[in-house]
Amino acid sequence: MYFNHYTNRPVDLAVHLVNTCQADGDQIAEADDLNQLLEGYRDLWEGVAQPPKASELKAIHQLRDSLRTVMVSPDDATAAGHVNAILSDYGAVPRVSMHNGEPHLHFEPVNGTMTSWLGTTTAMGLAAVIVEDGVGRFGACNASDCDDVFVDTSRNRSRLNCSTTCSTREAVAAHRKRKDKAKAKGK
Repeated sequence: MYFNHYTNRPVDLAVHLVNTCQADGDQIAEADDLNQLLEGYRDLWEGVAQPPKASELKAIHQLRDSLRTVMVSPDDATAAGHVNAILSDYGAVPRVSMHNGEPHLHFEPVNGTMTSWLGTTTAMGLAAVIVEDGVGRFGACNASDCDDVFVDTSRNRSRLNCSTTCSTREAVAAHRKRKDKAKAKGK
């Protein structure tokens, strides 16, 4: 089955949404924050889902937590169980859509809420990753001060950090530690 519509950008949206919950605060604490996040994905939801409402924030925060649970699952079966629960909770129903002129699959309810669209679309994106490559493609940043998640698109599944910023910061810290250790031995 061909789920290309539910890879790349929907997976990116899932990662982006999950990573809005930071140790130093919630990046979608207000309706304007949610609108700003979703603006970059307007081409995916416009004409398919209703615009987001402030009243949906709590439900979207709960969805975000559920998506994180999928992405940190220890194995495919656990992740699949979580994804299936999300798809069920948000009313996923397969249908062929023609909204952009080409037939493709959609799973969200027609003219549903932003929460139902977001839950279904992001869960289908993660489901496609699980089916195609397994949970080994999901990761949580190894940086000591970062909880962000990512999808590892490297050939050898070797990614350890969510970004080059975290990777560089960790490499510099390790280098300094080795340097300090060598310096201490030399005394």
